[in-house]
Amino acid sequence: MMTTRQMADWPDARFVDAVVARTGTADSLERFRTQGEGCGWCTNPIRLKGTQTRVNRTTGEVVGSYSTDSEPDGVLLKSCGTRRATRCPSCAATYAADARMVVRAGLLGGKGVSSSVAHHPMVFATLTAPSFGTVHGTRTGRRQPCRPRDSGQRCPHGRPLSCWAHHDVGDAKLGQPLCPDCYDYVQAVLWNATCPELWRRTTIYIFRELARLSGTNVAGLRKVVRVSFAKVAEYQRRGVVHLHAVIRLDAVTDGDIAALGNTAALIAAIRLAAAKVNAPLPPGYSGLARWGAQIDVKTVTDTAKHGGSNSVTTGPRAVANYVAKYATKSTDDAGALDRRLRGIEDLDIRGVTGHLRRLVETAWHLGERPELSRLRAWAHTLGFGGHWLTKSRRYSVTMGYLRSERQAWQLLRHSSPEVVSAEVTTVSEWEWVGVGWSTRGDAWLARVEQRAMAQSRSEARDALCIEKLMGIDTARGVENQFLTGSSEEWDCGVRYVSA
Repeated sequence: MMTTRQMADWPDARFVDAVVARTGTADSLERFRTQGEGCGWCTNPIRLKGTQTRVNRTTGEVVGSYSTDSEPDGVLLKSCGTRRATRCPSCAATYAADARMVVRAGLLGGKGVSSSVAHHPMVFATLTAPSFGTVHGTRTGRRQPCRPRDSGQRCPHGRPLSCWAHHDVGDAKLGQPLCPDCYDYVQAVLWNATCPELWRRTTIYIFRELARLSGTNVAGLRKVVRVSFAKVAEYQRRGVVHLHAVIRLDAVTDGDIAALGNTAALIAAIRLAAAKVNAPLPPGYSGLARWGAQIDVKTVTDTAKHGGSNSVTTGPRAVANYVAKYATKSTDDAGALDRRLRGIEDLDIRGVTGHLRRLVETAWHLGERPELSRLRAWAHTLGFGGHWLTKSRRYSVTMGYLRSERQAWQLLRHSSPEVVSAEVTTVSEWEWVGVGWSTRGDAWLARVEQRAMAQSRSEARDALCIEKLMGIDTARGVENQFLTGSSEEWDCGVRYVSA
């Protein structure tokens, strides 16, 4: 006999009817699958209605046309394009693949970037925030307790300043303050808000230090050397961001390659710049935002072997995979803060509690001040208003370039040569209809296909790794066949390895 919970979860007649309507005949199922594959089985596809006509610019002849009238329900489904896996795993996987390629192209070349960049001075730097209060953490090296202090030491609020527990990686206490009342939530949120400006100034200071170390002035150095970078923001467990950045030296012209110097000078310039740079806090608050004491800089070299957190070198593939690891994450692991708040009461609906809630509430209340009103829009990101991934103009390709490449590949795949000719222009008329699948049955079928697609990715990756390990030189062919135009690449042994 079914329990009450099982009966409540049992599909109703409308759900069953919707599934049958899509799978009742081979034709209806094939049309639905074609539509779903077109949007990558997105969790919340955008429904569009309209037409698209392809016209030869020279003759005015219509060489192709498309109308959503031929689609199931008369709509075209377009993927939502989110990067957050908590909202759409399918679109997030594509975003992570593109992020990996953006970073990797600047490390090894490809996608129009010269392979010579792999031989430029290049490092992977990690810049952290300062302390805003004592929090629970783990200790590197030997297994040591969290906060090995005298148990009699207490904060002004009477709470102990010691913790003799050995926290595991998944311990919920990690990042939580020992005393929430002592923790400076205001300064933590303001630091998050100032972080993008602090990074901008850091890139300026790095160039100044390079000029000083090379014995020249900034203007003279800019004529021969350029600093390129790709930077990613990651949330620490305590709720403040830290930055991982690939920083590379480029020659302004091919004849200036000798002027690039060496990696040691770049590392020294980064450390000196991080120690000196500061940025003013938002209006109404005195003080300066600075980087924390924990700064890590590793040389990026293709011959590097992963040596743990104490290694002084790292490989380009490990760096690209490390960045992609964070491409799909939200502010919190559960995804409760993966979208903006409409009001502070949203925290109750989303189940946000504890330390994370206090950070969000602090950002929201700071946003009451007119000069800090933007913090309300950034409350779900704990005050951080920067982009997750940014890069300098000449570091590598853009996300838009990768998307256009994928679209061109899809068009070439499904169209005749005359339709994709350079002489053909496209005239489109679209109307927004809604978001999401039309019925619960469609949404259920999409989830099934989404899981199957994820499983196929995993199996293809494993097969690719096996072939590489066996020395079979067919990896590129297998990868291209599976990816069907995606920019994702894998590397055996270093996937999601911390650099």
